[in-house]
Amino acid sequence: MAQGSSGFDMSRMSTASKILLGASILLIIDSFLTWQDSVNMWSGDGSFFGFLAGLLTILLLVWEAIAVANIDVNISAPRSKISAYLGFGVVAFVILKFVFALTESPAYGAFIGLILGLAIGYGAWMRFQEPESAAMPPPSSNDMPGMPG
Repeated sequence: MAQGSSGFDMSRMSTASKILLGASILLIIDSFLTWQDSVNMWSGDGSFFGFLAGLLTILLLVWEAIAVANIDVNISAPRSKISAYLGFGVVAFVILKFVFALTESPAYGAFIGLILGLAIGYGAWMRFQEPESAAMPPPSSNDMPGMPG
């Protein structure tokens, strides 16, 4: 008797999801490294932007994990677009934090963070290009007015 595998299967993930998850995990780790003069991404000059970048990165990780686990979320927007917009937000705030870090004693973490932020941007662009039809189920006959259901 053969049983179906209900475990995690990385081969079912899109390339964009792999990039987003991998770069987001690495960015969270990098956020605790030195970005400028002995402070990390969460503090120092532009700490507001660093905080928002970190928060959006965590949200992106959770959202992508939900998508990979195929958990049903009752949201009318396509999953790929939500992932893309979260990724674009991460990129914007990472770049702003990087600019602030450049103004006063930038450290290696800021440069690594910029590269990871750009990788997230690339993954977000790939997710944005994914067709919406794959993300949304077709309407049922109950959803259509005038149709017996």
